[in-house]
Amino acid sequence: MGTLGALSATSLAAGTGSAGSRDEPKSGAGEREPKRPAPKVDGPITGGSATGEPQLSAVPNLSKYGYVEEEYFISGRAHSLESLSGGKRDDASYTTRIVVWRPAHRSTFNGTLLADWPNVSTQVDVPVTWINADDYLMREGYAVAMISAQEVGVQDSAEEMDLVTWDPERYGDLHHPGDDYAFDIFSQAIRTLRGDSKRRKGDPDPMAGLEPKRVLATGVSQSAGFLHSYINAVQEHLGLIDGFLPATAGTIIDEQPVRDDVAPVLWLNSEDEADTKQRPDEGQFRLWEVAGASHVNRWLSAYVEIALARDLEGEAIPWEPAIAGQYGELEDGVYGECEYNYFPMRYAYRSALEHLNEWVKTGEKPTRTPKIQRADDGVARDEYGNAKGGVRLPPIDVPVAEYDAMSCELFGQTHRFDEQTLSKLYPTPHKYLTKMATATDEAVENGYLLPADAADLMRRAKDSPVGHD
Repeated sequence: MGTLGALSATSLAAGTGSAGSRDEPKSGAGEREPKRPAPKVDGPITGGSATGEPQLSAVPNLSKYGYVEEEYFISGRAHSLESLSGGKRDDASYTTRIVVWRPAHRSTFNGTLLADWPNVSTQVDVPVTWINADDYLMREGYAVAMISAQEVGVQDSAEEMDLVTWDPERYGDLHHPGDDYAFDIFSQAIRTLRGDSKRRKGDPDPMAGLEPKRVLATGVSQSAGFLHSYINAVQEHLGLIDGFLPATAGTIIDEQPVRDDVAPVLWLNSEDEADTKQRPDEGQFRLWEVAGASHVNRWLSAYVEIALARDLEGEAIPWEPAIAGQYGELEDGVYGECEYNYFPMRYAYRSALEHLNEWVKTGEKPTRTPKIQRADDGVARDEYGNAKGGVRLPPIDVPVAEYDAMSCELFGQTHRFDEQTLSKLYPTPHKYLTKMATATDEAVENGYLLPADAADLMRRAKDSPVGHD
């Protein structure tokens, strides 16, 4: 299994923004938060004995988007989940870190803060949503914060990849009382970033004067399990979060329904989760099931491999989005092997975030989407082996490959069609590009694909060898 092999879903027991949106009134979120001392904030953090940068810092060049990356520590006392949900009062001390990616200039901030609960299944913080959507988030002016909410990422990694072990010089002061306190640590970080609590005198502002009007919380797989519990047990008591995007976690909503009455929830699943029950779209809950997508996509794997090689091995591997972002159109891809499902799930993350942000801003719920079709033996499939139904992106409707989303322990694989099949389907480049353009327009109209990503996809199609002799 590869570096992301442990990105599994485990259940817990318990529209385009504009700079003008800064003038909108704040939502009601946060009004139910009881008065408590603000956490202490330190930073920006620099130095250390490893890379001199935050662990899992951004791989792409942020400056070309007009963005900055900074890391801060917050310290305070956190309540347990039982205490937050109205049970016995208790608390414990903590110090954790927040990595902030934000616009360098206030005029480009769209008013939305994305609070990401990183996945720690690989024993290290992985900001999965940020990785899948970073260029969308930056071109649209979001502020993003990766909040190290769980003990494993801070000090308890089985692989000695936690922050304290990885760089004791930089992170030696961090400490975490255990995951029962993770929900309040996450909440206190959001309060700090929103500016809902009075900052301690002399403490820095991680947002550098940006004033969020909305907070969206994201978490993938294991982290979606924590957001599930947050939605069900914490949100009604604190009301800090305006909308939730949990992703790629199917069994969780099988085992315990997620509430649909406390905040907008857009749950984004891949085809790999289609072997679980379909939760109906009702109240403030919407479910997207993306045909062709595996639990872990190749774009995500490639990014994390580069980041970990840099942080753990000191290797400088160039980030090549043209290769990491292919969808099976290139002849020299890695086909028929695990960890190489090239289906571009990242496009669905971006459109889902856009829909959720607009839902929170306007109150208009996203339209219901078709669900992946089921058969007696699992997912219903077409003549090419691809899933029927669901949220459909152009590579599934104008296929160049079979996207095996459910094999290889969450990773899936890609089986590119042989040249005879491709020539029969697309005898000329014009034939292929015409079909792709039609499918792309339809996906944009359906709200599954953003215009900028449609342009990216069509560029890739035009540069491909499909249709050439």
